[in-house]
Amino acid sequence: MVALSPNTHVLLDGEVKVYKRGNSKRWQATFKIDQHWVRISTGKTDLEEAKTVARDQYLEYRFRAKHDLPVVTKRFEDVAKLAIADMQRQLDAEAGRKVYKDYIKALNLYFIPFFGKTFITNIDHEKIQDFNRWRVQQLGREPKASTLNTHNSAMNRVFDEAVARGFIAQGKVPILSNKGEGAERRPDFSRDEYRTLIRKLPHWIDKGKGGKSRDMRYLLRDYVLILANTGMRHGTEAQNLRWKHVTIFEDGGLEYVEFYLHGKTKPHEAIGRAGTIGYLKRIHARTDAIKDIDFYDMLKQKLDLPVFCLPDGTVTEHLRQTFKAFLKDADLLKCPKTGKDRTLYSLRHTYATFALVNDGMDIHALAKQMGTSIGMIERHYSHLEPRMKKEMFTGKRYDLPADEFKKRYKSE
Repeated sequence: MVALSPNTHVLLDGEVKVYKRGNSKRWQATFKIDQHWVRISTGKTDLEEAKTVARDQYLEYRFRAKHDLPVVTKRFEDVAKLAIADMQRQLDAEAGRKVYKDYIKALNLYFIPFFGKTFITNIDHEKIQDFNRWRVQQLGREPKASTLNTHNSAMNRVFDEAVARGFIAQGKVPILSNKGEGAERRPDFSRDEYRTLIRKLPHWIDKGKGGKSRDMRYLLRDYVLILANTGMRHGTEAQNLRWKHVTIFEDGGLEYVEFYLHGKTKPHEAIGRAGTIGYLKRIHARTDAIKDIDFYDMLKQKLDLPVFCLPDGTVTEHLRQTFKAFLKDADLLKCPKTGKDRTLYSLRHTYATFALVNDGMDIHALAKQMGTSIGMIERHYSHLEPRMKKEMFTGKRYDLPADEFKKRYKSE
């Protein structure tokens, strides 16, 4: 039998040990519940008082285990830091979703300051309502639905961590609701505006200075066209795109290009519209490291080189400013419908609008192509419904010849 230190005492037939650390005046206690070691501070300097606290805590934990309550409780701040550490490890290994950065930011700015010292098991509906009111005060406004989605996902990461570690039972996790303000309509380009854009880009390149300035304009032209013809996200997905992620295949005598995209959401594939292969060929022909390799042979090599780069291979972070300068010059910066300035992200919204209205693409296919949810498509593009159903609303669909009617509306 192992001899106990003079500063260690046993209770309840050895089930509980009360001990004192060398640098502390207060007694600690430890015991094992369902394979979990529990260590607590009794908060007492008197031995007999410490024994009473230790005995009561042991019985309390036994009760919790018997009634399927979490054996070990933790404060929110501790669990949140575990979740943050896990997400950061995945980001550092380039295996985590880019949105983890937003989750970490939300936890540090809002959830930890509010819930920090609260035990994870004590967070209930009423406590969350208190947090919601506090968050409005911090923001100075009601949060938008997209903000709530991000915050709820961040909070759920903490609860998932708590459940996995046995800190809280799954049935005790509160349900988070999203009742934020509806998503605002996002600026895009009409068909005529888009035609103006692609018509003016070549002339705008010729007006530019030589050297890097001209190289930036050439890259911007193909960057704009590829984003507008794939729905690819500016920044995250475009920045991560490498030549190894580009595949060209044939079907029925036609060539198609497929992109493997990963960024804000889980990875997904997207097919480029006709013409996209030509834009890729132009970038290839300007890139010094690969321009002497046949385009198709280069793709077969699956090179880990960025697609969107300047001739010397460097990746620029200034395409956003260059695009803004072009829009100002072309008098296309302000969206007349939303009153907001257009950005490179407007090309993604333009793709979605054209796909729904002009191509008749269904929202399920569009959600897959754009790497988003059906609900997100419905929230942001529901205003297009009248245009998508214009012939039905006006009755013109019934004026079509029978064969044309069946051809155009066979899916309905």
